[in-house]
Amino acid sequence: MKRHYIFASHGTFATGILNSVELILGKQNNIHTLCAYINEGEDLTEQVNNLMASFPAQDELVVLTDIFAGSVNNEFIRFIHRPGFHLLAGLNLPLIIEMLISPQDEETTLLISESLASARQSIQYCNQTLNTALVTDKDF
Repeated sequence: MKRHYIFASHGTFATGILNSVELILGKQNNIHTLCAYINEGEDLTEQVNNLMASFPAQDELVVLTDIFAGSVNNEFIRFIHRPGFHLLAGLNLPLIIEMLISPQDEETTLLISESLASARQSIQYCNQTLNTALVTDKDF
């Protein structure tokens, strides 16, 4: 079973984040993108259906969308019962990098859980973090 990643977003965010991933980690052959609402008249449901149909049923899919309950995320929710399908909302670079540098033979649910926990720690209000560190440092 092969694992594929799909980055899906409103606009070109998905291809932009893939560009950043490949700048950091090199070419990624198992990542696919879907950029919604780029061309007038394109049907999102049709885009998603065509993309999903391009993968063998036995392959595992990890889909990362930009916004929970947004139109792009909602289109992929229809596939939530597909075997080997995992849907995450909140597409961001730390999450993706964590997932891609983790051992690829790791069970996917565990990989996702650990990557989510790590990515949450990378989201920081730097002013506050540095201020807290300076106050802590002065206490020693």
